[in-house]
Amino acid sequence: MTRGSARRKDGRTFGMRITEGFLPIFGPAQVGRQDADGRGVSDAERERDRELRTRFERVTGPDGRSYVVEHTD
Repeated sequence: MTRGSARRKDGRTFGMRITEGFLPIFGPAQVGRQDADGRGVSDAERERDRELRTRFERVTGPDGRSYVVEHTD
């Protein structure tokens, strides 16, 4: 089997082979450990989240887009 026919059977496009060739050099897009624990949530952030959820609501318009509006209550 020749080298060219092995590439054709690979199924990847030329661009994808080039991109995957650069991965060992440039690495993936993420820079941090994805399995690391988060930093946690402070009391101020919890309070802000609670206020935003009670003050605003998500509404879907007739065109299917979502909007965040203030409660009318």
